[in-house]
Amino acid sequence: MQPEEKQTAPQIKIRPRPASPAKRESDGSEKARPKPAKEPDSLEVWQDRSLRSIFRVSLKPEEVRDLHGHHLVFLASTREDLVESKAPLQLNVDALEGAITEAASHAPGGKPFEYLLSCFKRVSKMIRNARYDGDAEARRDVLSEARRLCMSYCIFAVTMPEMFGENVPSTNPLVDHLLAVPESDTGICTDFLDEATARMDEDDSIKDALVGSAEELSHRLATQDMLGAYQPYMTGLYNLVRFKKIADAITRSPRWAPPDVEPQDIETKTILGPFFRLSPMQLEVARSYFSAPKTRDRAFITNAQNAIRLTLRTHQSELFRIVDVIVKSGPEPRERMLDWFATCVNKNHKKRAMRVDYRTVSSDGFVVNVTNVLDQLCNPFMDAMFGKIEKIDVNYLRRAPRVDISEETKINADLKTAETFFEHKASGTSNFISEVFFLTVAAHHYGTEAAQERMSTLQKTVKRMEQDLKTFEADRQRYESDPRYLAQFERQVDNIKKSIDDNWSTIHATNGVLLDEVSQALSMQFMRYVIVWLLRLASGKNLPKEQLELPLPAEQPDVFRCLPEYFLEDIVDNFKFITGNIPGIITPQQCNEIVEICITFLRNTEYVFNPGVKSGLVTILFYGVQPYYNKARGLLGDVLIGSPFAQKHLLHALMRFYIEAESTGTHNQFYDKFNIRYEIFQVIKCIWVNTMYRDNLAKEASVNTDFFVQFVNMVVNDVTFVLDESLTAFREIHDLSREIASPTFAALNEEQRKERQELLDDKKGKAKSFMGLTRESMETLKLFTETLPDAFTMPEIVGRLAAMLDYNLETMVGSKRKNLVVDNPQEYKFDPKALLGDIVTVFLNLSAKPNFIHAIVHDGRSYKQTNFDAAADIMRKHVYMAPEDIRKWEALAQRVAETAAAEAQEEEDLGEPPEEFLDPLMAELMIDPVILPASKTTIDRSTIRSHLLSDPTDPFNRAPLKIEQVVPNVELKQKIDEWKAERLAAKRAEKAAATAATGDGEPMDTSSG
Repeated sequence: MQPEEKQTAPQIKIRPRPASPAKRESDGSEKARPKPAKEPDSLEVWQDRSLRSIFRVSLKPEEVRDLHGHHLVFLASTREDLVESKAPLQLNVDALEGAITEAASHAPGGKPFEYLLSCFKRVSKMIRNARYDGDAEARRDVLSEARRLCMSYCIFAVTMPEMFGENVPSTNPLVDHLLAVPESDTGICTDFLDEATARMDEDDSIKDALVGSAEELSHRLATQDMLGAYQPYMTGLYNLVRFKKIADAITRSPRWAPPDVEPQDIETKTILGPFFRLSPMQLEVARSYFSAPKTRDRAFITNAQNAIRLTLRTHQSELFRIVDVIVKSGPEPRERMLDWFATCVNKNHKKRAMRVDYRTVSSDGFVVNVTNVLDQLCNPFMDAMFGKIEKIDVNYLRRAPRVDISEETKINADLKTAETFFEHKASGTSNFISEVFFLTVAAHHYGTEAAQERMSTLQKTVKRMEQDLKTFEADRQRYESDPRYLAQFERQVDNIKKSIDDNWSTIHATNGVLLDEVSQALSMQFMRYVIVWLLRLASGKNLPKEQLELPLPAEQPDVFRCLPEYFLEDIVDNFKFITGNIPGIITPQQCNEIVEICITFLRNTEYVFNPGVKSGLVTILFYGVQPYYNKARGLLGDVLIGSPFAQKHLLHALMRFYIEAESTGTHNQFYDKFNIRYEIFQVIKCIWVNTMYRDNLAKEASVNTDFFVQFVNMVVNDVTFVLDESLTAFREIHDLSREIASPTFAALNEEQRKERQELLDDKKGKAKSFMGLTRESMETLKLFTETLPDAFTMPEIVGRLAAMLDYNLETMVGSKRKNLVVDNPQEYKFDPKALLGDIVTVFLNLSAKPNFIHAIVHDGRSYKQTNFDAAADIMRKHVYMAPEDIRKWEALAQRVAETAAAEAQEEEDLGEPPEEFLDPLMAELMIDPVILPASKTTIDRSTIRSHLLSDPTDPFNRAPLKIEQVVPNVELKQKIDEWKAERLAAKRAEKAAATAATGDGEPMDTSSG
């Protein structure tokens, strides 16, 4: 290996710097020195070159393309004109109009507007980037004039297309370019709309062209749905209305909010309608997302619902962007925007009719979008501290409101009262916040809440259709012998299946929309404002700065009474839906406000006329205490337990409506009251862990005795009735099930089979409902009697309570026990052992009270000593009861037996009382006789008190009567007491004499014979 040679460092040579340094290329070579500056083109030459470049035209037939390869239009006529006038073959502004007309008449593809638009874009770009040599002002004027003429001829191409040839387009050519990307060669750009806006005042044809393009956009979109390319239409309209003058012009269109438009046509025949019509709830869209819905699993449906939510959220945001920019474009467009919303609301009153013809109202998807956008409009003034709530004008409805409430039921005023109130018009004008607030409340009623109602109806309809299909297919064998009839049968089956699938697809899509947590959270935020605003009106308090106090003022404010009923109904329907489906979106503060409004109007039920609305308040509380996820007490349970407002007022409110529910005024009020009371019991069970509620019940018993007695009386009556009804329904279910399973059922015709099946389903439904209420009633009685045995053994209550317990004990262990044999008892949650245990527990809770023992014995209808013995035997063998409880039961039975024997002996000793001492209704010896003021009849106090619990009249002449009006018959009571004392003393003396005569401690047999 050769040793490496030592490298020497390169030497650096320093050259003297040139006197005039030369610019060099990147490789170090010297650049060529620039030539002397070229003289600028003359104005004429520059003008010709620029105009030919802008309009891509040529005055020479041999020039067919420019340097960039673009096709050039040869201007033959313009060339001839220049030649004839002996002018240079150069374009100039003087010849430009003719040149433009000629060029546009020979536009590529026969599209003069598209050609002129591209020319406008090129001249606009040239103006922005221009660097003028020579006379800058003159050259700027040339380009400005070219731009002006481009705009003018663009408008001519829209309004007078015939001037460019016979190929006249059938639609507004602006529309296709509004649908293109604005920055593309064919899109309507900001420069174009800026120029058009600047010239609108001096040229009405520009306004007409732009308004016509918006109308044409709307018309085209009316035939599309969310499966198509609808986004360019949204962008196109937004690009128009973001210019104030254009927004103003569009909102003046006759198609903006025509007064004679039909409800079903709003979404196709108004400019904004087709944009708001787009929704996943449209049938074709629902079919696409939820195809073959009966075969899909829950995961598929959930994923599809999530997809439509994301799509709809984006769409609703774009709708709001359009509306918001119109609202902000000026006072007049804002007013017309509100007019359009009012049209949507006022025309759709029939959406909440008893029977809705959906062909005559706007679609659910349309009105849900309207509601959502209005919610978004309200959002800026819905601050957490309610700082702008005072801006919502309480006199809005008395000042020519946009919202039509003339046919609406009012919260608590009849037609005449409301008309008198609204006849007195308020002065001044309504502010924007008030307008939007009242429109949004109405929109919720006819929009979101109507959609929820229809979904519920659809679910019932599709289930009925499925049952009908099953029955229909059972008749297949009747057609199998004839191919013609079989083919018709198969077609009918296919049609029914298709209808069922369409309904399920619509239900899934509607559920997906309505259960969107983002839009519902926005809706809930708005409902907060409605709640607080209503409570301010009703209470007269400056909420939330002041504390709400109950009861509400005795005199109801007219402004509250005369509000449309849907103000409360919206709150009820909205929160029922949310608490029943997606309770997790409700915030803690919203929970407090929900509780406040529910308690307020249950505590003051006289403020609200509609019992359905009031029962809805109970349902909200009921849903609110149902467990979900990791919340054992549900959404509202902890609030109800810990809120001082609830602790003070809730129990009284629930008891009051429990009583009031006896008569709801509806056609099915008999069953409604049981559903209401079931929900009340569930709420009471939840809150009972707080001892303050137990103290409140004791206070009701001591202070509001009549109110408490009425409440307990109804609980007692309900327990007896619903247990009876349940057992009766079980027998009927048993018989009907046997009948349907028998061969004779197949011999019935289709209508008869359907009738028997529907009757069975009805009986099963009633049995489940009544058994549920039986369990809840007994659970509540267990809680109440354990805590307040003194209150439940008051003279006014103890007799009825004991009679109920005796009757139900007889049902469970007596001769009716055979009726407890039920097929599939788990289906009805019927557990006779647990029910007997509950009855026994209530007996034991009150067993220490002597008057309860006497009341058991006094029950002449159901008391049987053998029932106590039978119950003890069953508890020992079949019911899990603590040995201590069984011993207590046996001790109670012994005390009852002893008391019965003693009272029987006393009755025997008294003998037959005088007629005047007997109660006229019960035919028993009176203890506390009172005189009825109207009929002057004497009756026992306990008898008339029991009568008045269910009938507030004198039983002898039907005159109105209250227990406070009865007058004690002191003289008769004294006679009765003296007679009893004399009879018992005489009997004791007789027994003592007989004992003394025999001398062996045994009484003498004094019976005859």
